[in-house]
Amino acid sequence: MNKLMCENHFNKSVMLPMILPAVFLLSLSSLALEVLLTRVFSISQWNHLSFMVISIALFGFAAAGTFLSIIDSHKKDWEKRLSSSGPVKVFIILYTLTAMGSFMVLNQIPLDYFRLPLEPVQILYLLTAYILLSLPFFFAGLVISLAYAFIPEKTGFVYFASMAGSACGAIIPLPFLPFLGEGRSIILAALIPLIIVPFERPKTNKTHELTKKTSRGKRLALQISGLFIIVTIGLFFSMGDGIKVKVKPSPYKDLSRFLQFPDTRIFETVTGLGGRFDSVHSPYARFAPGLSLKFKDILPEQRVIYKDGDTPFFIYKLQLQKDKGFSRFTLPYAGYMLVPNPEYILLIQDGGGSGIPCAMASGARNITIVEQKPRIAHMVRKNYNIPVVNQNPRAFMAQSDKHYDIIHIENWGGSLPGSDALTQGYLFTTASFSGYLNHLTENGILIMARKLLLPPADSIRLWAEAYEGLRSLGYENPERHIAVLRNWNTFTLIVSVKPLNDTAILKDFARNMNFDLVFLPGITKEMVNRFNIFDEPYHFFEINHLAKAYRSGTEQAYFKTYPLDVAPQSDNRPFPGRFLKWNRLKALYKITGSRFYSLFMSGEIVVCVVFLEALVITVFLLVVPVFTIKKQDRKPNISLLLYFLAVGAGFMFLELFFIKKYIFIFGDPVISFTVVLTGILVSSGFGGYCSQRIGPGGLRYALIALIAVLIFIFLGLDPIIHQILGLSKIFQYTLATLLLILPGFLVGLPFPLGMRYLLNLPAQRAYAWTANGCASVLTSIISAQIAISLGIPIIILCAVAAYLVAFIISNTKTIGP
Repeated sequence: MNKLMCENHFNKSVMLPMILPAVFLLSLSSLALEVLLTRVFSISQWNHLSFMVISIALFGFAAAGTFLSIIDSHKKDWEKRLSSSGPVKVFIILYTLTAMGSFMVLNQIPLDYFRLPLEPVQILYLLTAYILLSLPFFFAGLVISLAYAFIPEKTGFVYFASMAGSACGAIIPLPFLPFLGEGRSIILAALIPLIIVPFERPKTNKTHELTKKTSRGKRLALQISGLFIIVTIGLFFSMGDGIKVKVKPSPYKDLSRFLQFPDTRIFETVTGLGGRFDSVHSPYARFAPGLSLKFKDILPEQRVIYKDGDTPFFIYKLQLQKDKGFSRFTLPYAGYMLVPNPEYILLIQDGGGSGIPCAMASGARNITIVEQKPRIAHMVRKNYNIPVVNQNPRAFMAQSDKHYDIIHIENWGGSLPGSDALTQGYLFTTASFSGYLNHLTENGILIMARKLLLPPADSIRLWAEAYEGLRSLGYENPERHIAVLRNWNTFTLIVSVKPLNDTAILKDFARNMNFDLVFLPGITKEMVNRFNIFDEPYHFFEINHLAKAYRSGTEQAYFKTYPLDVAPQSDNRPFPGRFLKWNRLKALYKITGSRFYSLFMSGEIVVCVVFLEALVITVFLLVVPVFTIKKQDRKPNISLLLYFLAVGAGFMFLELFFIKKYIFIFGDPVISFTVVLTGILVSSGFGGYCSQRIGPGGLRYALIALIAVLIFIFLGLDPIIHQILGLSKIFQYTLATLLLILPGFLVGLPFPLGMRYLLNLPAQRAYAWTANGCASVLTSIISAQIAISLGIPIIILCAVAAYLVAFIISNTKTIGP
């Protein structure tokens, strides 16, 4: 027994100097890899598809714990063999090789999610993507789970190293992406953990030091040679044009289609964590949505800026006064006709770019443009010489007390229907409509231009949000303030501060330009569907049915029975591209021509598919050790399994809640992601560090405090966030970070304390790591569905429920040192 204790102590003394830096570097590298791979797939596929692939790949972490649990029942003295620096170095090298190799292989595989129903080979490609991407996370997870398994008395330090490394990994891509791009940045991130390999050598007893000095020197020389070869391979593939690591946009994205035109080329590419911006020059650039067929002149020269291969922004070369004239023939200009001589115009841009010529053609003396994306804001300012505010539009509205004659919102959505169902957007909520109306003059006009959808969806929701925004401000007969016009593929919503009693201007404009009226006070069926003819005036029928429902107070019944989710959205459920109703899926299938393919493209369907895949993988990873472990006393304990599932789920629920909430403040999911991950991971890391000084009884008190703080967040965070929105950027970042410290610190206690006091064997701790990893992946998937179906605040209630389960279990288990 004494000999065994001495050997264990010796192994830990050898392992400790190596393992903590390894955990830190692998956590840093793996999170940076996750961020960068998400960027890659958002370009080469779609955002919701990158969500699918990366979520499944992260099961590699959990698989590492399952692997160790299985080894425990089949290999004797596995603890002794793995608790040395040699295996850790091997795992680090394998991590680097698989990270670089999997990315370069996947960058060449013709994976096409939309062909899955048609080409069985795509299933093979998808499985290949899952397996290859999970390998680097598997090797990183092996090192981290080994650290938890073999040095439980240092669990807090391991947790601190893991969280601190991950926090650094969240921000390390920021300085490198603009210079290296996505591919080369991935190679760099994969190489980072190799720093530790040649410098950490196992210690030996003094009696063996002389005899092993030569072998150590040979081993060190071999390690350095191997690292040199790996680094050389990475640099080789990154040199020159880096074709092996260059990320190409999806063939379905607008950029890929546009580049097929002759004499069309990308003349500048700027990359950052916020996206890749490709500036394209082409003599065939023609963008004028809602342009009347009555326009017979030539459109001005244009160039295009694409973000991640899609959502194009067009910049017009307006050298002469006549170059702006085409905008007077576009559908959104109908709103400008109601204000003949506007003085102040606010233009909120989110893609497109045709709104700027409209504002300039109106003759307004003061035009203010709000553009969220820094790159596009710079190009607009440079090209038009107009003041551009690079800010979150909702923050701008909260901080401004200025009033405008016209507020024009331009947002055309994604080029592929359903691809933006998971995208948060705060331009079209009921609260945003109230804000726009409060910033209009007494004769002011609000204009919104969007794509026209069939069956009617977006037009109904925006009409309802305008109606409820007007009603919330005390307007009588809100419907008399709203007008909707369309052509064959776009519509324009117009909201007037004053009632639209004289509709002759809009009727004449529609008739002269061959546009169709959809909704206007006093119009009849005979006055619609005249120029851009559908089988039936679907949009006219549905909006008028909704107007009638509002007049009778039965609007909720209308929203409930309509086959799509077109109910007005609040700031707590801001997903303007989401229309799917699960309970009306069969009806929607028939409406769309009984084609499964059209539903298959929806982001929500992707979430469902990914969740089912993740659930199967979770069951496999958690059940396999149960059947492979032969000794009864070593089999996983169900209650402890639930504890670590609950702790993992609670952590991710909290993290994702703040990420989604902070998009409201910063207007950018990337900024929100970076701020929240950095703040929570650093805070939780310090929580884990301080857990080293907390005794067994502290676990229950930590859970009680955490649950109390989460309940306070649920009840009181919204007013705080709205106050932060009205502050300057420096105060926004400061206060947003400070809000994360207390919940982040407390959320860092349950896992290391549970590892330290609830578990006794290395295999148990490896299995707990599996449970925690599986819960994290499942939670990240289900949170997306919770947010779009029930609202973002429900996510924090799920975190409360998860930690409540952990608290109940901790009270039923015997906690000991």
